[in-house]
Amino acid sequence: MILDLEGSITPSPAGSRPRWVLSIASMAVAGATLLMVAALPHEAPRHVAESGPSILEQALARKTPVPRLSLVLPSEVAVPLSQIGTQDGTGNYRSAITPRSFRLRASNDVVSVAPVPDAPPVIAPGKRGADALAVHGSYAEWWTTEPTSVSVLRWTEDGTTYEISSRTLTPKELARIADLLR
Repeated sequence: MILDLEGSITPSPAGSRPRWVLSIASMAVAGATLLMVAALPHEAPRHVAESGPSILEQALARKTPVPRLSLVLPSEVAVPLSQIGTQDGTGNYRSAITPRSFRLRASNDVVSVAPVPDAPPVIAPGKRGADALAVHGSYAEWWTTEPTSVSVLRWTEDGTTYEISSRTLTPKELARIADLLR
């Protein structure tokens, strides 16, 4: 069946009906299809039925360990780059995982320190090498990122993993500075 919506010169038997009848007929067919699909028995997806608590409930139930260190270097060793206090410059308060940056007084090098709540704990290997580092008596692992030449030192203390990094200092120097953190 071919419909001529703009009208034809010769009247057809279907042309005498009002045009809105087709709209009503298509809505009736669509509604009947939806009712039929809704009436069919179906089951909830497995991941919804078996998941237990929602993602929001899981996030609220997970308690992030509060950092034990206040991540402050003594004033005779370093100056904080941000003198704003607990605000981040926009008037908002910083979160507990905000990195804190310091400029060392002796060398003008910059170091950044932050807790890393989602990082796995740093565990000392069975045999420690001669180049093993420690911060506050806890074993520390270190690496240097080649493209940016950033030295990173990470250690776990009282259940919280911390990280200190610098572009100009070696891991041994970072361990010495991290020992000064309060």
